[in-house]
Amino acid sequence: MRFVYPVFLLSLLLLNGCTNPAQQNQPDVYYDVLTYVKGQITDLSARKPLTSKTVAINEKRNLQTTNEINWSRELELFTQADINKPALRSSYQINRPDSLTYQYTLKNSEERLTVRSLLVRLDSTTRKPGRIEAVLQTRNPLYASERHLVLNSGPTVGKQWGLQEYTVSGFQKLPLFDKNEFFVNGKVLR
Repeated sequence: MRFVYPVFLLSLLLLNGCTNPAQQNQPDVYYDVLTYVKGQITDLSARKPLTSKTVAINEKRNLQTTNEINWSRELELFTQADINKPALRSSYQINRPDSLTYQYTLKNSEERLTVRSLLVRLDSTTRKPGRIEAVLQTRNPLYASERHLVLNSGPTVGKQWGLQEYTVSGFQKLPLFDKNEFFVNGKVLR
Protein backbone atom coordinates (compact mmCIF):
# COMPACT_ATOMS: atom_id res chain seq x y z
CA MET A 1 0.00 0.00 0.00
CA ARG A 2 2.90 2.35 0.71
CA PHE A 3 3.98 2.28 -2.92
CA VAL A 4 0.58 3.10 -4.39
CA TYR A 5 0.55 6.76 -3.30
CA PRO A 6 3.97 7.69 -4.80
CA VAL A 7 3.11 5.89 -8.06
CA PHE A 8 -0.24 7.71 -8.21
CA LEU A 9 1.44 11.07 -7.51
CA LEU A 10 4.10 10.40 -10.15
CA SER A 11 1.39 9.46 -12.68
CA LEU A 12 -0.45 12.72 -12.02
CA LEU A 13 2.73 14.74 -12.48
CA LEU A 14 3.52 12.98 -15.76
CA LEU A 15 0.00 13.47 -17.09
CA ASN A 16 0.08 17.12 -16.09
CA GLY A 17 3.37 17.56 -17.93
CA CYS A 18 1.87 16.06 -21.09
CA THR A 19 -1.09 18.42 -21.09
CA ASN A 20 0.64 21.65 -20.20
CA PRO A 21 -1.78 24.45 -21.20
CA ALA A 22 1.11 26.83 -21.87
CA GLN A 23 2.32 24.52 -24.64
CA GLN A 24 -1.15 24.06 -26.12
CA ASN A 25 -1.89 27.80 -26.27
CA GLN A 26 1.30 28.87 -28.03
CA PRO A 27 0.68 30.81 -31.26
CA ASP A 28 1.28 29.07 -34.58
CA VAL A 29 4.75 29.51 -36.03
CA TYR A 30 3.72 28.57 -39.58
CA TYR A 31 0.69 29.43 -41.70
CA ASP A 32 -2.38 27.45 -40.56
CA VAL A 33 -2.98 25.28 -43.63
CA LEU A 34 -4.88 22.64 -41.64
CA THR A 35 -7.73 24.95 -40.63
CA TYR A 36 -8.12 26.18 -44.22
CA VAL A 37 -8.16 22.66 -45.70
CA LYS A 38 -10.58 21.35 -43.06
CA GLY A 39 -12.87 24.31 -43.82
CA GLN A 40 -12.77 23.38 -47.51
CA ILE A 41 -13.57 19.75 -46.69
CA THR A 42 -16.61 20.86 -44.66
CA ASP A 43 -17.81 23.26 -47.38
CA LEU A 44 -17.30 20.83 -50.29
CA SER A 45 -18.93 17.96 -48.38
CA ALA A 46 -22.01 20.12 -47.78
CA ARG A 47 -22.21 21.61 -51.30
CA LYS A 48 -21.35 18.43 -53.24
CA PRO A 49 -20.15 20.37 -56.29
CA LEU A 50 -19.84 18.75 -59.70
CA THR A 51 -16.15 17.89 -60.08
CA SER A 52 -14.10 16.67 -63.02
CA LYS A 53 -11.50 14.20 -61.75
CA THR A 54 -8.59 12.63 -63.62
CA VAL A 55 -6.69 9.71 -62.08
CA ALA A 56 -3.61 8.14 -63.66
CA ILE A 57 -1.48 5.28 -62.39
CA ASN A 58 1.53 4.70 -64.62
CA GLU A 59 0.05 4.64 -68.16
CA LYS A 60 -3.59 3.98 -67.19
CA ARG A 61 -5.85 7.03 -67.10
CA ASN A 62 -9.43 7.49 -65.93
CA LEU A 63 -11.59 10.59 -66.23
CA GLN A 64 -14.93 11.05 -64.49
CA THR A 65 -17.28 13.87 -63.65
CA THR A 66 -19.16 13.41 -60.37
CA ASN A 67 -20.53 15.14 -57.31
CA GLU A 68 -20.04 12.04 -55.14
CA ILE A 69 -16.57 12.64 -53.72
CA ASN A 70 -15.41 11.84 -50.21
CA TRP A 71 -13.64 15.16 -49.64
CA SER A 72 -12.01 14.04 -46.36
CA ARG A 73 -10.26 11.23 -48.18
CA GLU A 74 -9.67 13.30 -51.33
CA LEU A 75 -7.84 16.10 -49.48
CA GLU A 76 -6.23 13.93 -46.79
CA LEU A 77 -2.68 14.51 -48.05
CA PHE A 78 -3.24 18.28 -47.78
CA THR A 79 -4.16 17.84 -44.09
CA GLN A 80 -0.95 15.82 -43.67
CA ALA A 81 0.99 18.86 -44.95
CA ASP A 82 0.21 20.59 -41.62
CA ILE A 83 3.49 21.61 -39.99
CA ASN A 84 1.96 23.57 -37.08
CA LYS A 85 2.73 21.03 -34.38
CA PRO A 86 4.66 21.87 -31.22
CA ALA A 87 7.35 19.28 -32.04
CA LEU A 88 8.00 20.97 -35.42
CA ARG A 89 8.32 24.56 -34.19
CA SER A 90 11.97 24.88 -35.21
CA SER A 91 12.15 22.27 -38.00
CA TYR A 92 11.63 24.57 -40.99
CA GLN A 93 13.39 27.58 -42.46
CA ILE A 94 10.94 30.44 -42.97
CA ASN A 95 11.15 32.66 -46.02
CA ARG A 96 8.81 35.56 -46.80
CA PRO A 97 9.69 36.81 -50.32
CA ASP A 98 6.72 39.20 -50.10
CA SER A 99 3.81 39.95 -47.77
CA LEU A 100 1.54 37.43 -49.52
CA THR A 101 3.90 34.44 -49.64
CA TYR A 102 4.94 32.01 -46.93
CA GLN A 103 7.70 29.53 -47.80
CA TYR A 104 8.82 26.79 -45.43
CA THR A 105 11.70 24.45 -46.19
CA LEU A 106 12.77 21.54 -44.03
CA LYS A 107 16.12 22.09 -42.32
CA ASN A 108 18.88 19.61 -43.22
CA SER A 109 19.01 18.36 -39.65
CA GLU A 110 15.37 17.20 -39.83
CA GLU A 111 15.58 14.66 -42.69
CA ARG A 112 13.29 12.17 -40.90
CA LEU A 113 10.20 14.41 -41.36
CA THR A 114 7.75 13.81 -44.20
CA VAL A 115 6.83 17.38 -45.21
CA ARG A 116 9.87 18.68 -47.13
CA SER A 117 8.48 22.02 -48.19
CA LEU A 118 5.31 24.07 -47.98
CA LEU A 119 4.36 27.21 -49.87
CA VAL A 120 1.26 29.31 -49.19
CA ARG A 121 0.46 32.22 -51.49
CA LEU A 122 -2.38 34.47 -50.31
CA ASP A 123 -4.81 36.35 -52.53
CA SER A 124 -4.07 40.09 -52.39
CA THR A 125 -7.73 41.06 -51.88
CA THR A 126 -9.14 38.37 -49.56
CA ARG A 127 -5.89 37.44 -47.79
CA LYS A 128 -7.02 33.80 -48.07
CA PRO A 129 -4.87 31.05 -49.63
CA GLY A 130 -4.90 31.26 -53.42
CA ARG A 131 -2.32 28.51 -53.81
CA ILE A 132 -0.90 25.90 -51.47
CA GLU A 133 1.99 23.70 -52.60
CA ALA A 134 3.71 20.97 -50.61
CA VAL A 135 6.23 18.19 -51.14
CA LEU A 136 5.92 15.11 -48.94
CA GLN A 137 8.61 12.46 -48.99
CA THR A 138 9.07 9.14 -47.21
CA ARG A 139 12.18 7.00 -47.55
CA ASN A 140 13.20 3.92 -45.60
CA PRO A 141 14.69 0.52 -46.51
CA LEU A 142 11.23 -0.90 -47.29
CA TYR A 143 9.48 1.97 -49.02
CA ALA A 144 10.06 5.19 -50.95
CA SER A 145 7.37 7.72 -51.80
CA GLU A 146 7.19 11.29 -52.97
CA ARG A 147 4.02 13.38 -53.36
CA HIS A 148 3.69 16.84 -54.88
CA LEU A 149 0.53 18.64 -53.80
CA VAL A 150 -1.04 21.75 -55.32
CA LEU A 151 -4.33 23.31 -54.22
CA ASN A 152 -5.67 26.37 -56.04
CA SER A 153 -8.49 28.46 -54.57
CA GLY A 154 -10.48 31.45 -55.74
CA PRO A 155 -14.02 32.78 -56.05
CA THR A 156 -16.59 29.98 -56.27
CA VAL A 157 -20.38 29.73 -56.52
CA GLY A 158 -21.99 32.65 -54.70
CA LYS A 159 -18.65 34.51 -54.80
CA GLN A 160 -17.40 32.57 -51.79
CA TRP A 161 -13.70 31.79 -51.60
CA GLY A 162 -12.87 28.12 -52.02
CA LEU A 163 -11.11 25.28 -53.73
CA GLN A 164 -11.13 25.41 -57.53
CA GLU A 165 -8.54 22.77 -58.46
CA TYR A 166 -6.17 20.33 -56.78
CA THR A 167 -3.38 18.08 -58.02
CA VAL A 168 -1.50 15.25 -56.34
CA SER A 169 1.35 13.64 -58.26
CA GLY A 170 4.32 11.49 -57.39
CA PHE A 171 5.52 7.93 -57.06
CA GLN A 172 5.69 4.93 -54.77
CA LYS A 173 8.51 2.36 -54.88
CA LEU A 174 8.84 -0.94 -53.04
CA PRO A 175 11.98 -3.10 -53.23
CA LEU A 176 11.77 -5.74 -55.96
CA PHE A 177 8.85 -3.92 -57.64
CA ASP A 178 8.68 -1.31 -60.36
CA LYS A 179 8.09 2.31 -59.44
CA ASN A 180 4.41 3.28 -59.61
CA GLU A 181 3.79 6.85 -60.70
CA PHE A 182 0.44 8.49 -60.00
CA PHE A 183 -1.41 11.66 -60.86
CA VAL A 184 -4.75 12.96 -59.54
CA ASN A 185 -6.33 16.21 -60.70
CA GLY A 186 -9.71 17.53 -59.67
CA LYS A 187 -11.47 20.62 -60.98
CA VAL A 188 -14.56 21.92 -59.20
CA LEU A 189 -17.01 22.80 -61.98
CA ARG A 190 -19.96 24.17 -60.00
